Amino acid sequence: MAVFSWFIQVFLSHARRRCLRSTQRHFCMSSELADISDLIYRMHSLSCRLTSISRAKLTSSETLGRDITRICRSTRRRNSPAVMPEYVHGLSLWPPVTSITIATDGMFSRILQDDLVQLKVWVNESPRNLLTVIVAKSTWDYELIAALRALLSTCYIIVWHPDATEDPMARIKAFQSGAGMVTNDLEHLQEGLRRITGIRGTGDLACPWCGLDGLSSLELWQHQPLYHIHEPDMLGSQCPACRRWAAHLTRHINLTHGPDQLADHRTGVFALAVVRRPTDGKFLLVQERHGVGYWLPGGGVDPGESLTAGVIREAWEEAGADIKVTGILTIDSFHNGQWRRIIFLAEPVPVSDAAAEATAAATDGPLAASPAAAEAAAAASDAPGPALRRPSARYRCKTLPDVESAGACWASVGQLEGLPLRSASEPMTWIPWVAGGGRVLPLDPAACPQLGQVFPDFTL
Repeated sequence: MAVFSWFIQVFLSHARRRCLRSTQRHFCMSSELADISDLIYRMHSLSCRLTSISRAKLTSSETLGRDITRICRSTRRRNSPAVMPEYVHGLSLWPPVTSITIATDGMFSRILQDDLVQLKVWVNESPRNLLTVIVAKSTWDYELIAALRALLSTCYIIVWHPDATEDPMARIKAFQSGAGMVTNDLEHLQEGLRRITGIRGTGDLACPWCGLDGLSSLELWQHQPLYHIHEPDMLGSQCPACRRWAAHLTRHINLTHGPDQLADHRTGVFALAVVRRPTDGKFLLVQERHGVGYWLPGGGVDPGESLTAGVIREAWEEAGADIKVTGILTIDSFHNGQWRRIIFLAEPVPVSDAAAEATAAATDGPLAASPAAAEAAAAASDAPGPALRRPSARYRCKTLPDVESAGACWASVGQLEGLPLRSASEPMTWIPWVAGGGRVLPLDPAACPQLGQVFPDFTL
């Protein structure tokens, strides 16, 4: 399988070069060249699927056959005016949990039993059957997640666990096993399910990652980050919606095919934050997209934006946390000022008591917190009473994947060891520095002359 995938990729590289030479020679694409381009795109989708199967060590010929059939069907539909029926969305909950069952009421056409054999029969009944599974067990069952993923590449798996934002290693292992979302937030769960069931499947596009066909351009924009944000990006690939070649397909789909046309403004100025939770000293980590691991929240500062406003916005977009900047850790400048960065110290802003209690109540019953989480919750509570207020409820972070990230998690200094990191230098340097009481500069330009020297064109 790996050799066949390699052969297809070699063929694609030669075919792309020939298409580009022909385009430059004739200044426009003939109909024959367009057909070749469409064939290249379809073969590229098949090649990516073969590669993903090889990486996951799945050898089921039945699973591969279904995916090839999906790609071929979507190719035929491009030349057919027939309107396809909408997806039939099915939900299976392992095991049934009252609060989650109530939250999903009325969203799905079919409610299925928690049985692998029955689920396999249902997904094979029709290519229009789209399965969503919520694994709500009290333990991290990676074998079950992998078995569900083997059913079909288009199956969406949500792991509901009380430590979804407290155990960074377990969280990343769930994604590596095949989960598309790991959460303990009822609001995020409901929004994720609304996005899934909002994809109707009456378009004529196929997802290049999983081969799901019947997507409109807007549905592809919704589907890609929700289903595939943890998977590697497609580099130098053709967009199924506009047929243009994109250096980074994920970014292209997000900027070009959403409700609004977006521009990618880059200033060369970046603002990061080391965010420490005051109740237990844990630090906020972003689960970066494309499976590259965790990193500090932050990113590029937009034109006309202040440095603190930039890091607050990025922390919200990437980690789903509202933060308060409290100090400056370091300022860097490289390449004659073309690349500049500031790293702040910050702390999360707690959500209201009502929102915290609602989030904590959603995981009562079979999903009671672990003793460590319960102890941390008691420490987080600033008022006596029977209500259990977990740190992850009082200091919420992101668990709904989107194009910015796969979510976020709280981690202690000890948990950093062994975690996959996008880049080890920043978290492994500044998180222990803050935890050990290292020096922090005040938010005062007069006390930090380097601010004006490195960022003369940006305000603090």
